[in-house]
Amino acid sequence: MVKLLKPSVPTSAVTELPFNGYRQGYHSPGAFHVFRYHESLDPRQVRTQPHRHDFFQILWLDEGRGTLRCDLSVHEFSGPTLAFFSPGRLHSWNHEIEPRGVMFGFPPSFFNTDTDTPGLIGRLPYLNENGCPLLALAGADANDMARHFAQLLTEAARELPGRDDIVHAYITIILCKTRQHLLTRETVARAEPSVSSLPQRFRIALDKNFPRLQKVSDYAKLLQVSRSHLNEELRIHTGRSASDHIHERLLLEARRLLVYSPMTVAQIAYELQFQDPSYFGRFFRLRMNMSPGCFRAQEQARIAQA
Repeated sequence: MVKLLKPSVPTSAVTELPFNGYRQGYHSPGAFHVFRYHESLDPRQVRTQPHRHDFFQILWLDEGRGTLRCDLSVHEFSGPTLAFFSPGRLHSWNHEIEPRGVMFGFPPSFFNTDTDTPGLIGRLPYLNENGCPLLALAGADANDMARHFAQLLTEAARELPGRDDIVHAYITIILCKTRQHLLTRETVARAEPSVSSLPQRFRIALDKNFPRLQKVSDYAKLLQVSRSHLNEELRIHTGRSASDHIHERLLLEARRLLVYSPMTVAQIAYELQFQDPSYFGRFFRLRMNMSPGCFRAQEQARIAQA
């Protein structure tokens, strides 16, 4: 169990881009925004620097070439490619050939996602996993996806009654089509998660309340189940306990902040609600076999050589 620090220590970590900060293109306040990627404004060159959003972001790149750094991994892209990011995921772009395409974003509330009813987002695990956030398409599949994005852009531009419902429908189609493409590429079939499955509800609760809540008992209470039932369901469906998931999330955020933020190790410890930096150091060393400082130096040197 992670020891909690009562007072919060305010720090400046990485660049955060909030949903309500987007004003370009076609948008509906609190619901969505849609615009052409190559026509969007980026005067501060934020895209080339590590940043994250508080909303889901999906991009369709008709053309272009370069690399995407997502958390601590680097992925190459070329030609028709779909990119998808969940809230909080750190990423930055390096364009060798400037891409052209369409992008859209929406907050979790767009699909009425909460801990009681995960809904569509709960049935699309690729939006919340830490694997490669890119999907390369070709031929008829690429043409089909390009057509969906073009129709989305056209409908979003029409200031007519029912526009938001039509945009909602096209975004749903794009998300579900992406899921189908990813499923056809998996070597092992994956069972479709239940809309109201406890593991999906737990994941959404963790995303929403991390790092404020870090006790299994807090999540069991929030989900109105016992600790033993929560752990049992998570072990059945994911092979890991609730505390394993919480610690995994802590470790991911610690690695992000160590590599991409200017915060000291002590500041990161307090940011993640550890009682003291020494406890954070033991937690990190146990899972990474090195100290936070050594991990930071190693990863930053690797990035500098890339």
